[in-house]
Amino acid sequence: MTTALDGLRARLGELARARRMRMAVDVPPPAANGHHAALATASCAAPVIVPDPRCESIGIEALLPGGELSLPQGRVWVHERLRSELDRHARAPGELSAPPGRERALAALVHDGLASALFLDLETGGLASSPVFLAGVMFWNGEEFVLRQYFARHYGEEAALIAAVSSEARRFSHLVTFNGRSYDAPFLRGRSLVHGVPLSLPERHVDLLHAARRRWKRVLPNCRLQTLEQRICRRHRSGDVPGAAIPELYHAWVRDGDPWPLAPVFHHNLLDVLTMGELLESLCAPWREPEPA
Repeated sequence: MTTALDGLRARLGELARARRMRMAVDVPPPAANGHHAALATASCAAPVIVPDPRCESIGIEALLPGGELSLPQGRVWVHERLRSELDRHARAPGELSAPPGRERALAALVHDGLASALFLDLETGGLASSPVFLAGVMFWNGEEFVLRQYFARHYGEEAALIAAVSSEARRFSHLVTFNGRSYDAPFLRGRSLVHGVPLSLPERHVDLLHAARRRWKRVLPNCRLQTLEQRICRRHRSGDVPGAAIPELYHAWVRDGDPWPLAPVFHHNLLDVLTMGELLESLCAPWREPEPA
């Protein structure tokens, strides 16, 4: 993970330096509409005098291998990774064990199989009226976990992001989130109404936060995701960004087109989704003492 992130940072640094060099070029006189003229190309790859967020987002695209998904609602960038690329020591979960206790939602997921579940984590602009700009999903393909990140490169791509997540979710019968009953699912539904985009989410919803509280609230100081990650999954993050800082990092990206600050946001989202997968395994395994603080 660290090696991949270092490579990511190096690439973003190169892009940021190249952008600053382009901005050092003399700016031409304002055009008739009051804006500076820009060099127009179909690919947005040529030097641009005045940064346009839609063109400058090519830095994110170069950094996150994937492709542009075209839908009736617009376009959205899709980045895909395999869990084995991020954590070579990860153990394949295979079949989940029956969860201890009266965990009906977990038991139903185990009965239907891991391939029936879609893990989902959103990164948003903060307030309910702000956009969803990044949706990380994960699913089991029979051999390993596949991770996909749907990224709105500007505010106008949010509708396409919602439509893409909805299309993805229709293939699954279980939705797995962490605090998703209170936040992710209602937020996504609210934004779908704003854009008039039909949203289809699995009816069966496994919110790992509630299951974790029932199991570990008496032995842990809290059941925040990163506490569970450290004490239950026995993994510690590095190079992460606080969740409270994420909205402004995206708004700054849209304003300035500088991709560098967004690297930790994608890293944060991937780790959240990976942790949910590990947490599900722990909830379906026999009891063991949490890692000491």
